[in-house]
Formats: sequence, structure tokens, C-alpha cells
Amino acid sequence: MKKKFELYRSIRICLAAVSFVLLTGAVWFLPGTEELFGWQFGSGFLKLFADWTLGATAAVLSILILTLLLGRVYCSVLCPLGILQDLMSVFRRPYRFLRETRTVKYSVFFLLTGLAAAGFLLPLSLLLPSSNFVLIVNQVFRETAAKASVWLSLSAGPVSMKPAVAAMLFSWALFLGLLLLVRWRGRIYCNWLCPVGTLLGFVSRFARFRIMVSEGCVSCGACEKVCPASCIDSKNKIVRTEDCVMCMNCIGKCPIGGLKLRRTVSDKPDALVPARREFLLAGGTLLGGALLGKAAVPGMEKPSAAVMPPGAGSYERFGARCVGCGLCVGACRGRVLSHSVTQYGMRGFLQPYLDFNKGACQFDCRRCMEVCPVGALRLLPMEEKKRWRIGLVTYVKERCVAYREDIDCGACAEHCPVGALDMVPYKNTLIPKVNEALCIGCGACQNICPVRPLQAVVVSGVSPQVSAMKKVSVEKPAALEAEKDFPF
Repeated sequence: MKKKFELYRSIRICLAAVSFVLLTGAVWFLPGTEELFGWQFGSGFLKLFADWTLGATAAVLSILILTLLLGRVYCSVLCPLGILQDLMSVFRRPYRFLRETRTVKYSVFFLLTGLAAAGFLLPLSLLLPSSNFVLIVNQVFRETAAKASVWLSLSAGPVSMKPAVAAMLFSWALFLGLLLLVRWRGRIYCNWLCPVGTLLGFVSRFARFRIMVSEGCVSCGACEKVCPASCIDSKNKIVRTEDCVMCMNCIGKCPIGGLKLRRTVSDKPDALVPARREFLLAGGTLLGGALLGKAAVPGMEKPSAAVMPPGAGSYERFGARCVGCGLCVGACRGRVLSHSVTQYGMRGFLQPYLDFNKGACQFDCRRCMEVCPVGALRLLPMEEKKRWRIGLVTYVKERCVAYREDIDCGACAEHCPVGALDMVPYKNTLIPKVNEALCIGCGACQNICPVRPLQAVVVSGVSPQVSAMKKVSVEKPAALEAEKDFPF
């Protein structure tokens, strides 16, 4: 029997390794596979409310059914941040049973839920496992590897990404904080702070199969020492099901087979129905979070200069849905997306914005919309995206070299993909004139403008984003076209 469970554990580890490599690759070295994050439970659950899709529904239902059958297998096989914590615990100290944590985790969960329901998503997004994993891979692993390759002269090209300092510091703090928590108490993040772990933990109370202590247990403590969830009380012969991530380390370490994976027929009613204290706690923290969110959101408006990615729509919609994971930042072909710090105010910390000092929004690119796992960026048809206005350009003639120094330039008009800048006569040269009806705010003009540090053409964001007009080309009569061959 023990060999059988060792096989199950080996299969679990192999599946977890495949998941980890694929999800790490989706962020780092396997472009085009970012859609895998749409099948993460947290991302899929949020997408149901932002932009309902059949894929998101299938992902959420599949994970819920799996949890009802086998408990929190998702947390040890499919969740990349959970697998990362297992890797962090390789050289660990022996674990110890952790006392009941429902008060803490349900308080955190319902407070975050209430804030998110009121439109203040930031606290929830900072604890969402999939978005935190993307930040760690992008800013800690990927960026560090890129810089190291440059330092070691292994790459002749520039570093591929230049993230905001705040995003880098936050990601490193998250990574090191997670490492300290794992070294201290194993998966305490998963069972105290993670909203996905709390929700799946409640569902796992109804799991059909679960790990139980058999009559032959001698309370030796071997299982308790290897349990990363700290949910086994070897002295009282208890396995707390809602915290168990089904890693099966305990079954493999038990010397006498005192732990079994058993099918449950029924449970005590009080084990399944929340107690009055839990009910009051849930309702109180949910209401408190909603009131705090309602009070906070009106005071955090988007500054007019910040340019949202295409497909965001209005800032009210975008700010209430984007979790700041950074998948779009890493996938952006124009390298124009950056993590915000104060660009959207406190509410939008880490949410992406377009920094035209780094690049421009590519005219024929939809990568940010394609990879968004939570539906914060609506996927537009390519033709509609090409006309989608994300900002408006302003011409500051006092900065322009053509206006100020009477020399030829015109770089902005040459690089505008929609012809929103016309060159008009001025003294002995030409200066740009903006046609706002055509401008889509892609930033090509601002990025190419040679004036530094403040460009002569500046793009400011718009909310809501709308479709711009299409330039109509006027064809000249054939007789006039023919005259080009006969200038005399």
C-alpha cells in the first residue's frame, strides 16, 4: 500500500514540475503560451465578472470539481506560487502543527472580497497567487538573468526589459518575504493570506476523498514534521482537511501506514456548516471591506496624462479589474508598457500604463489584450484596434525645433500610422498640425520626437477609450495624375 501512495506522490511531483515549467515559460521563454494563466483559478474567477468566456467558466468549474473530489490538489499541482513554495522548502526545518487559523484567513478573505466588490481591487491583487508569480518571474528571475548575462558579457544586446524601480523592489520584497514565511511555517501564506487557498479550502470540506489517520497510528510525529501546510496534529491524530494541499508527503513518511487516503461517506453537520462566530465574522468583514472600498475609490481618480493599454475602456472598468500581474508588460512588442507607481494614484499601483519614453504602441499588435488573464483588457478585432483611441496628442510649439529654430524636422508626422499630423508651412520650414479626429494616441510621434527631456508632441490618456475616425484618401482625377509626367 505504501508503494502505491509513493507512486501517487511521484505522479503528483511530475505533474507539478510540468505545470511549473510551462507557467514559468509562459512568462519568460515560451511566448504565445500566456493564455495558460487564464486557467488559473484566481484569474479565471475574476474573468467571469470582467469579461465572461467559456474558457474561464470551464477553468473555474474544472478546479471546483477537482477540489470536491480530491481536496486542494490544485494548490500542489497547478498553482505556480504553491509549487514555488515547495521548491523553497527543500532545505527546511521540521514542520509543526499550526493551530486553527479560520479567524485570520476568513477575516482576510472577506475583507479583500468586500474591497474588490466596491471597486478597490489593489489589496486582493497584491495577494493573488498567479499575479504574484508573474511578478516574481518577470522582475526577479527574468530581469536578474538578463542583467547577469550583460554583466558577464554573454549577451551583446541590451537588457530586454527596463521595469519601474518600484515594481522591481516590490517583487523582490514579495519573493524574500515568501521565502521567510516558508522557512518559518511552510505554506502559511496559502492558508492565512491567499484568497484562492481560503476559497478552495472551504470547498475541500466537502471533498469525497481525503487523508485520514487510521487506528494504527502511534503518534510518532513523522507525518507532522513533513507536512508543509502544518495541518497534521499527530498527538490528537487529526488532519485538518481544509488546509491540506494533498501533497502526500505524510503518507510516504509514515513508517507503519497510519495515514490513509479514504473515501468519506458523510460528515458531521457542524463540520460543514459555519458556526455563528464564523458567520458573523464573514458578514462583518465583508461589509467593512465594502464600506472601506466605497469610501476610498472616489478619492483615487486617474490623472489625465496616464495612458491605459488598448481595450481597457474606461478607467473605472480597468481599475476595478486589472490585478497588475504584468503579463502584458512582458509580452508587449513595443516595450512601451510599464508598471505604474503614482500614474493612476494609489488604487492603480502596479497596473500597466504606456511610457512613450520607452517605445510606442505597435499599430498591428494585440498582445496585451490577448494575454490578459482577468479580462481587464477587452480583445478587440485587429481592424478596430487600429482605430482605437487610447490617447490624444498635444503639440507644444515652443519646444519644437522646427518652430523654435526654423529648421526642418517632421519626424512626428513621418511616423504617425494614421496620418493625424499634417505638416503646414511656417516661415522657411514646416511645422506639425494635429488632427484630433484621426489621432489614436499610439505614442509613435512622442517616442520619435528628438526634443529632450520634454518632447514637442505629448500624448495624454483618454477615458473612455473610443474609436477614432479613419482618414479618407481623396483620389485625384486621372487627367491630373497624368500631368505629373508632363510638368511643362
